[in-house]
Amino acid sequence: MITQPFEFEKHLRPAPRSFDVFFYVNVGVLALFLSLFTTKFVLAPGVPISVPELGDANKNAQVTGLVVNLQRDNLILFEGGRYSMDGFKQRLGEVIAAKGTTRLLLRVDKQTSAQALVTFTSIATASGCDVQIAAEAPAPGTN
Repeated sequence: MITQPFEFEKHLRPAPRSFDVFFYVNVGVLALFLSLFTTKFVLAPGVPISVPELGDANKNAQVTGLVVNLQRDNLILFEGGRYSMDGFKQRLGEVIAAKGTTRLLLRVDKQTSAQALVTFTSIATASGCDVQIAAEAPAPGTN
């Protein structure tokens, strides 16, 4: 025939006999996905929850007067300057003379050895500071 030059009909296979079951399974799966992805739970930016309040939480809070970054074994960032252990001991003495004894928050880098941490803690404790070591997650973009 001129209207069907390639004769595709003779190359087609007959429809499978068990096609009805897969059709209903596909419809069921599509309905499940559509119901899951159109719920407000998925599209909501956050789920409101109620957090219990602690009435005495502020009573036990402790204020930190000084923040120190110990980045490597001999690199201390404190009050806008870079110090070695000896230089930090001298500078901490000056700051404590000006401000008085206080709590010191220590932020430690992963490159710092345990010996440097013990040395720093002994220097700060000998100067009259209470040392609190911060357990923090690394900043985004750092290794």
